Amino acid sequence: MSVAEGQTIGNYRILSRIGVGGMGAVYLAEHPLIGKRVALKVIHKELASNREVVGRFFNEARSVNRIGNEHIVEVHDLGQSPDGHYFFIMEYLEGRTLAQELGQQGVLAVPRVQHIGAQIADALGAAHSAGIIHRDLKPDNVMLMPRHGDPDFVKILDFGLAKMFMDGMASNLTAQGVVLGTPQYMSPEACESKRDIDHRTDIYALGILLFQMLCGQVPFDGESMGSVLVKQVTQAPPAPRALNPHIPPSVEQIILRCLTKSPDARFPTMIALRDALLDPDRYLASSPPVVPAALTRSSPAARTLFVDDAGPVVPSQPVHGRGAPGDVGYLPTAAQVIAPGPA
Repeated sequence: MSVAEGQTIGNYRILSRIGVGGMGAVYLAEHPLIGKRVALKVIHKELASNREVVGRFFNEARSVNRIGNEHIVEVHDLGQSPDGHYFFIMEYLEGRTLAQELGQQGVLAVPRVQHIGAQIADALGAAHSAGIIHRDLKPDNVMLMPRHGDPDFVKILDFGLAKMFMDGMASNLTAQGVVLGTPQYMSPEACESKRDIDHRTDIYALGILLFQMLCGQVPFDGESMGSVLVKQVTQAPPAPRALNPHIPPSVEQIILRCLTKSPDARFPTMIALRDALLDPDRYLASSPPVVPAALTRSSPAARTLFVDDAGPVVPSQPVHGRGAPGDVGYLPTAAQVIAPGPA
């Protein structure tokens, strides 16, 4: 069931492959009659018999269509071809991922970061209002493209991990012992594989992106996936201004509030975060300062820490092609990296 150039899937002729991720491949395709070009995502043939994976694949398409925001990639159609290919059709995006931009530029200017961050917050605010958490926000899933005279118009990609939280449609993919996501961008509650994760996990992830765009690195990294998970839960982030003194104190405070360990201490909504990014000085004047603090070893969340290196760890497989979101990785046994102690 391999996909070949010239093959027709869902009324679109395959022109070329854009990229490959862990769950599927994305192709540039064209409607033979009207000439419209799209990005067509097809699930890997070896995964097509896995009902849970297929369910997640279609969940991504349905999630996107529930939002209806100009900063989120549009999905036009989904289905199964006569020869067994599961697919969905997205708008074709001409641009570059934030990961590519950071790879070239290293650090972005403060006004540019505010502009990009505010668009991301606006898009995910709309997603949250529709009852959807992204849960895998990272540079590979943010597209920058020229539109409406804006060279940095944002499109959010890859809702493959989206969690429905307003109608109780939580996926079985967060089963015990499995952590879903990209550790460098996961909130502490996601690292602990808690079942009551809400929209504030995305606020934490956006804080990581803001930090990375302005400092040229993520706040938490390590030699193993497990060590990163531990740091996300227990360590305070570095002060952004210590890494980049050009960051205004107001913007630093916005980032640090996003990165608080307790969801209750973060911004209550993405819209509140968006408004703060659009007017940081006003935010600073009206909000108490945030002082980052690490968890102590005696705290419930950090009472027992260990890394299980026996099982394989499969990181995300990002796709850098246009219109091609990266597929999230599965981290087997990583939920045991941080084992909460008894209450």
